[in-house]
Amino acid sequence: MSSGLELTLKHLKALIACDTSNPPREIEQSGLIQYLNSLDFIDPKVTDLGGGSFNILLTKGSPNYLINVHLDTVPAGEGWVSDPFNLVIKDERAIGLGACDIKGAAACLLTLVEQGLKDYAILFSTDEEAGQSTCIKEYLKTKPTFKGVIVAEPTQNMVVTCHRGILTATQEFFGQAGHSSEQRALTDNAIHKLTRWSDAALKVAESYNQTSFKDLTGVAFNLGLIEGGIKPNIIADYAQIKFGMRPLPGQSFDTLLNEFHVESIEHHSKFTPGFVAPALPASGNIADSESFADELGLDLSPPVNFWTEASLFSEAGFRSIVYGPGNIADAHQPNESVSLDELIQALADFKKIVQ
Repeated sequence: MSSGLELTLKHLKALIACDTSNPPREIEQSGLIQYLNSLDFIDPKVTDLGGGSFNILLTKGSPNYLINVHLDTVPAGEGWVSDPFNLVIKDERAIGLGACDIKGAAACLLTLVEQGLKDYAILFSTDEEAGQSTCIKEYLKTKPTFKGVIVAEPTQNMVVTCHRGILTATQEFFGQAGHSSEQRALTDNAIHKLTRWSDAALKVAESYNQTSFKDLTGVAFNLGLIEGGIKPNIIADYAQIKFGMRPLPGQSFDTLLNEFHVESIEHHSKFTPGFVAPALPASGNIADSESFADELGLDLSPPVNFWTEASLFSEAGFRSIVYGPGNIADAHQPNESVSLDELIQALADFKKIVQ
């Protein structure tokens, strides 16, 4: 085993031992900040944004690029065959919660810094999995100046220059309560209104099945949670549905929402947006992102469906790409892992990026 990989696995073991699950996002209690502060080769600048959102900035020299890695993870869940907070090496893979998404990248960067990088800017953030991106939004308010931003996510060491946007929202419906024997239940029941709206919304989403951008096709639309009503013999006076959509790059959120009739008077409904963020690139012009990847000498990935915080940097005017070891198919899964070969390749690629 090479010294670089050995050191990377040492840092990865320490990072995985910190329970940075989100929720509950108990970052301060996890030991993460204490571990980073214990490393004598870095001087972390820690900004507490409240609610478990911490920005941890490592800088030295005059770096051209910022590399961002989120250190929060999803909860471990069921199905782990080993302790999710203890790194296990098996079949040439590093297994542990966050190994793939995306503490493996953080461990690579810590290794390179320990081995003597002269110029670097690394932002560790802790709330990417929360769906609000407080860390990145607050960091952008500091008006950083870089020639480009690399956001680490599992991309199998290829550069993602294009992905969907994201919108989550709640749609509420209001009815008139009463006994279910009344025939007016067909029109006055809030659940019936929700059902009719949902059926129409699905038809709108299906109407985009032939629309595409690069390799991405259609509007990804999902009805995720339905609540409402009391019992079968009471006309429901309230119901709500939480939904999400992933538009293609260049598609207008406002245009889509108008088509979905989210402010429909007919359905007596109320629309409340949740998390809304653009596609990558935010402008819809992919040429800049592709030229950035070309400058770095990295292989291009096809567009991906999953969303990343690179789009927030893109929206702020930075050339932004996504790169990191690991396969997104292994993320958010029991026994999450990253291959040792990909960590070795990431060490070489990150070194090339920052030099």
